[in-house]
Amino acid sequence: MTMVELLITIVVVTILLALGVPSFQEFIKNNRLTAQTNDFVTAIQLARSEAVKRGSFTTICASTDQATCSGTDNWSTGWIVFSDLDQDGVPDVADGPTAALCEETEDCMIRTSGALTMATMDGAGNNDIRFRPTGMTNNATAVTFTMTGYDCKHEQARNIRITRMGHMTVSHQPCP
Repeated sequence: MTMVELLITIVVVTILLALGVPSFQEFIKNNRLTAQTNDFVTAIQLARSEAVKRGSFTTICASTDQATCSGTDNWSTGWIVFSDLDQDGVPDVADGPTAALCEETEDCMIRTSGALTMATMDGAGNNDIRFRPTGMTNNATAVTFTMTGYDCKHEQARNIRITRMGHMTVSHQPCP
């Protein structure tokens, strides 16, 4: 192999890396955003199915401490899913050694999720979603959430829409 051939090979590899690395970084970013979107969608589906299974109201709400509802529409800090027997939107769960046991007469913490690491999520004025025992939401209209990736490019935003019937759609959106 001559010195000229070696230099041409190095130049070709450098060009391929220069073109491929940014595309690969965007690919990873899109996959992480999709994973976080799927985590939220799974929590909503869990809240709905638990409401039907338990025959009682179930709530999913924004939470900063993963124990109480924060009362804001900033879902980037995390969320909690809990059964809401008294329909007050407050998780009245047991503390201490019996917290893992869930009595039929008290609220039960079903799932918690921490803060988003790669995106922000806006609830457009909705700080919670309550599901009835029928699987329908307690909201008067459809609820839409917007999850936007940090340093958003192209269509790295997702709209998550929950109809009054409890059905969901996720769509790609251009960055704001």
